[in-house]
Amino acid sequence: MGQVKHITSTNNEKIKYFINLKDKAFRKETQKFLIEGYHLVEEAKKAQVLEAIITSDEKIVNVFSDFNVYFVNDAIIKKLSSTKTPQPIIGVVKMLNHSTTKLYTILKKEKVKLVLLDEINDPGNLGTIIRTVAGLGYDAIGMNNECVDIYNEKVIRSTQGALFKIPIIRGDLLSIIGELKKAQVKCLGTALNGANELEKVQKIDRFAICVGNEARGISKDVLQVMDDNIKITMHNDVESLNVAIALAILMYKLK
Repeated sequence: MGQVKHITSTNNEKIKYFINLKDKAFRKETQKFLIEGYHLVEEAKKAQVLEAIITSDEKIVNVFSDFNVYFVNDAIIKKLSSTKTPQPIIGVVKMLNHSTTKLYTILKKEKVKLVLLDEINDPGNLGTIIRTVAGLGYDAIGMNNECVDIYNEKVIRSTQGALFKIPIIRGDLLSIIGELKKAQVKCLGTALNGANELEKVQKIDRFAICVGNEARGISKDVLQVMDDNIKITMHNDVESLNVAIALAILMYKLK
């Protein structure tokens, strides 16, 4: 059973601690982050990563009786929130631990569908990608450290809770690709030049789709270790699509 603590001041030490969780370095140090809204809190609870609740909604205090609940006023909710009109509930969540060990487990499966991300910078794009990967039943995401922080509040909001439903393995992308190749997973890059049209790509059982930075695409070092490159045929002099939309098309076609 958790405890209910009433706090009314934004200068309270516990509230200061929660405010500091909005800082990337502090999040990394404590391995905690904040989420906002009823839906995300419920998703975190289902995933068993929810640690505490901060709320100004008295009606839900008993709903989370198994957790420590900090009953606060609207001023504190606004101080902790990153939105203009916040819902009166914020969750304190422990970070997900998806190491490369999880990848080895996935690679033992007969069929493997992965997504690789190279320097995705836009939080909205990353959040949408995570949600799409989970929704289309792909196994995991591998991403390099140059990608935007997955615990950025805009990323979390865009995932709509899918963040808790898909393994996200962060590290050196070339090393991750090396492990995929050892396991006979075909790595498919995305490029505008020297690539096969998506319509002509044969479906395979073990593959990973790699997309790159919104402005530059996949970096040269990553592109040159791909087994093949694919592209979506464009019309009306449109050069390319938003990276999240393009990846969704590729994922749906190849799955």
